[in-house]
Amino acid sequence: MSNQSVNPRTGEKFGPVFAATTPQAMDSLIAQSVSAYKVWSHVKAAERGKILLALAQAIDDRLQDLVDIADLETGLGKVRLTGEVGRTTFQIRSFSNALERGEFVTPSLDEAVDAAVPQGHPKFLRTTRGIGPVAIFGASNFPFAFSTLGGDTASALAAGCSVVIKAHPAHPQTAQLTFDIAKKALQEAGAPEGLISLGHGFEFGKLVITDPRISAGAFTGSRAGGRALFDLAQSREYPIPFYGELGSVNPVVAVESALTDPAAFAGAYLDSLLMGNGQFCTNPSVLFVPAGSIVVNEISKQIAQRDLAPFLSEATKNLHDSNRAKVIASTKAEIYEGKAPSGAGFFSAPMVLVVKASDVTREISGITEECFGPTGVVVTYGHHGEVVELLSKMEGALASSLFASASDSSAPTLIEALASMSGRVAFNAWPTGVAVTAGQHHGGPYPASTSSLHTSVGTQAINRFLRPVTFQGLPDEIYSALQSTTTKEK
Repeated sequence: MSNQSVNPRTGEKFGPVFAATTPQAMDSLIAQSVSAYKVWSHVKAAERGKILLALAQAIDDRLQDLVDIADLETGLGKVRLTGEVGRTTFQIRSFSNALERGEFVTPSLDEAVDAAVPQGHPKFLRTTRGIGPVAIFGASNFPFAFSTLGGDTASALAAGCSVVIKAHPAHPQTAQLTFDIAKKALQEAGAPEGLISLGHGFEFGKLVITDPRISAGAFTGSRAGGRALFDLAQSREYPIPFYGELGSVNPVVAVESALTDPAAFAGAYLDSLLMGNGQFCTNPSVLFVPAGSIVVNEISKQIAQRDLAPFLSEATKNLHDSNRAKVIASTKAEIYEGKAPSGAGFFSAPMVLVVKASDVTREISGITEECFGPTGVVVTYGHHGEVVELLSKMEGALASSLFASASDSSAPTLIEALASMSGRVAFNAWPTGVAVTAGQHHGGPYPASTSSLHTSVGTQAINRFLRPVTFQGLPDEIYSALQSTTTKEK
């Protein structure tokens, strides 16, 4: 199946048609990736870091070209996309700096203890090495930060892995241009041929994750797509790790002590809810507020003034509209809408549904369906126990928030309830905005991610693609010889 770009603001197709990568071409790409891995995994960490720096600079040098084509394909806006490119290259540089400092790759020595067991033991030298060639699936909503050269690719390369990337059909030109720039930069910096490769098409994705030469997979996208790939990865003769982010319904709880300025709070809520037209994995899907709060009135007034924004694709719009209809059908909600769409392009009116906690308790599906678009659910509650009960019934989430004063007696209980079902809990801050830093955790209980133990953002993301190897009783001279024969000097 071929693929062509579509402008989401107009619905018009434009640019080249990308033919699906054939099985024969895929076989060649993976063969090159295997060869590249054998070289790259033995390049010293500091040298890998220098090559990553060159890669980041090459992307920055083509900033305007990348932003222009991504804006045409995604409709996300040039300001937002410019920031996203900066975030992408910042993350690549963060891995470079970590490698330069020896983080994650420095061997850990556990000296021998001359004593009876269990205290006594021989010398152990714990090391890590790249797991092997990694299959990476680009995301639709972040054409840079979670796509061709996003955090998955950056962390895999930093770990010493080669990568085979599946381009997302919603922005094929952006994926291809990013890849072309990266491939040239890596070659000029001395990286092995085939270190990164790119393929197009649905069948390519299925074939690459089941190829026995692929050692791990990483995905950001829908639950249906991610679960299908996860199942393929686990059903192989030799299953492999698959790190999938499959969507998230992110709860935000506000208590009375935090609602001293209802108008400002309502505006901030809508800013977060509608950021990226609601197509962020961390948008505040469900907001809990006290019954009778003026905030609800403010939200109903302010949403009517909100401008429309395009969906990433027609498929994204259709899925959102279908999910929104399910939420409406399963709740006794008051509905507040924003401006209605008119003309061409992929648009839907922003909407907030207000429902009572007592009604949701009887039909939980109303707050467990991710719409992935400009739709939010506000749940009004009578007491904190209702919130805790509903949180216990919700699925795993990437992020959550609590708005409360520091002295509020309910805060510890609510924070614990949020922590039990999400990977990050923000205090007096909205869940949108994921800082790229060592302390970040972007993951959560299923279905937020297929492995709640790992993050896809920040330098800790490298651990997904590092395989520990311990040497027991290895003499120093043999270890030194091993290093000198397997480490490629540049």
